[in-house]
Amino acid sequence: MRPLTNEEIQKELNAFPRLGLNHAAKERIGVSLNRVDSPFVKRKNFFPAALSFAVLAFLFIGISTFVINSISDNSLFFGLGSATEEKFSIDPMDKFTVEKISSDEAEFYVDGIKAGGIEIMTEEEMHKNIANQNVFEHTILPGYQYPVKFTLDHQKTMGITQIRHYFFLSEKSKLRYHVYFYWDQIDHSDAEKIVRTFRINE
Repeated sequence: MRPLTNEEIQKELNAFPRLGLNHAAKERIGVSLNRVDSPFVKRKNFFPAALSFAVLAFLFIGISTFVINSISDNSLFFGLGSATEEKFSIDPMDKFTVEKISSDEAEFYVDGIKAGGIEIMTEEEMHKNIANQNVFEHTILPGYQYPVKFTLDHQKTMGITQIRHYFFLSEKSKLRYHVYFYWDQIDHSDAEKIVRTFRINE
């Protein structure tokens, strides 16, 4: 059987019946594609709505956090806030309240009883402080954000209490940040967790 020529192939193709759409049929298909409840339109409308909801949720959380921080004695995370004007900050973890004495000093209180504090001092003042302690333990602690000397002080008072002293060194100012906890108000485990949140803001 001989192969068909191009002209013969074209003639055969033109002989096939062709189906066309009239204007009304085209209109029906167009309306169907543009219906609001089509999956494509639904997806198209979903994303702007989801984005708007996410933005509103983010704004609500941000404003709520700001309001809580403004009306609370202790900031949501840091006891003295993490604002740049504060020289230091710490998270009390709901174990005590923080009373700011000055820009260089703060005290901790549990039910109105002093439980510790923070004070900025020179290297010489740190050595005087340690000399006045009844030191049970004296060491340099590894694993902290700043170099720190630690002493465990046995105060031979009526209550014979222990005081945990942490002397953090600011490598920028060369000052010591003395963070201390009274054991009878804040136990050793809590003190260890809380002191790791201490930050120097300078």
